[in-house]
Amino acid sequence: MSEDYEWIDDTNLNELVTRFEKMVKAQMQFFFDVNEFEAVIDYYIDYQDFDKANLAVESALLQHPSCTSFNIRGAKLRAQSGNYYEALEELNQIELIEPANDELYISKGEIYSMMSKHELAIEQYEKAIPLTANAEDIYSVIAFEYENLNDYPNAIKNLKNALELKPDSENIIHEIAFFFDITNREEDAVDFFCDFLDTNPFSKVAWFNLGIFYNQLELFEKAIEAYEYTLAIDEEFSSAYFNIANSLSGLNRYEEAIEKYKETFKYEDAEPITHYYIGESYENLNDIKNAMHHFNKAIEINDQLADAWAGLGRVFYAQDNEVKAINYYEKAVEIMPSNTEFRFDLAMIHLKMESYEIASDLFSEITKQDTFNVEAWINYSSCAYALDETKTAIEIIEEAITLNKESALLWYRLAGYLHVSGKVQQAYFYIEAALKLNHEQHIELLDLIPNIYSDSRFVELLGVYKDSE
Repeated sequence: MSEDYEWIDDTNLNELVTRFEKMVKAQMQFFFDVNEFEAVIDYYIDYQDFDKANLAVESALLQHPSCTSFNIRGAKLRAQSGNYYEALEELNQIELIEPANDELYISKGEIYSMMSKHELAIEQYEKAIPLTANAEDIYSVIAFEYENLNDYPNAIKNLKNALELKPDSENIIHEIAFFFDITNREEDAVDFFCDFLDTNPFSKVAWFNLGIFYNQLELFEKAIEAYEYTLAIDEEFSSAYFNIANSLSGLNRYEEAIEKYKETFKYEDAEPITHYYIGESYENLNDIKNAMHHFNKAIEINDQLADAWAGLGRVFYAQDNEVKAINYYEKAVEIMPSNTEFRFDLAMIHLKMESYEIASDLFSEITKQDTFNVEAWINYSSCAYALDETKTAIEIIEEAITLNKESALLWYRLAGYLHVSGKVQQAYFYIEAALKLNHEQHIELLDLIPNIYSDSRFVELLGVYKDSE
């Protein structure tokens, strides 16, 4: 129910709705004042019971024919039925009579938004701002219209306006953080939250989001400090403990991270992802027993947590137990087939075990999902080469280069395959192209041409392009 009805509690609202429905059933007219009718109509609209909402509008207009708020609600209901232009025409007529009605412009904005005419929606919402007592809500709505236009700077600008009017709104703070995040404006976010906290130092949500952006910038010490301010304001803010632990992990302070992760259990039920991160911290400490314990705890709570299955796969692989590692990685890939990291790790195990055809299929799938994964392309070609399919290996790398022209590693790999195929002159064309892109990566050639340094032509080219850097 809208915040406009703070004067009525749920019990009284339910009584009003019950009385209205008795009136309809009895085909009589019971008196409702304007506020009561508005509450009943909006109740039905909120629950998308548009037939009853229309009945309420008709009854309201019978009792209060001069009250335009019911005409406005009637127009909104017409729009819900897809009659947008009819609804807008009715609102335009009301505007001629009552041009200073904020609800009128808000309703027009909502209808234009339903029509995906976001610029027109913004125009109407802006007309409502000087007329409404809740301008912060209008600024927030305008922000989301700008989001629909992919105009994130203006979305942030309007949310900032909303926050100026309502600085204690945690929702607005989170929304501003969201827009900074999706536009990768971490440094701007840090500047904004630092400025905001100068005048609002007790905003735990602002401190928390400041910590997030410091963490994204890998300023882990500053992130921890921001999260600690959050906890100074609210010691039960469990996400702050969790994020401090993440920052500590970023600093390789795994013992301290484990303690912070465990501290979240004092304030919330154990989350599977928390057990996973505890396990990962133990893994980084080479404490395999505890790592496996927490990966398994994560799976006990949620057996669909792919990260935990992959964690067990890593642990078994590190112990040279490839068979078990494969089983766990396969489960992770089954749960999250879009995760190319899990598939890559699984492919690398098969590659190590010389199961080239299986590895090839896995690398092939990765390159379809992530065409910019150069390492996957190279390993995909290596599988073909290991199966004595050098021509196929060349074709794979040629396809990779069309998608990653600036990758010297691919050019070197292509040159290597051509060289071992006896196409030495062609190989040197690509070696020269690769040296221009990245001189240092020429060691990639050693995999295929281990005696390349004994070739005077190659040594001469190395010197030429080294001097040109």
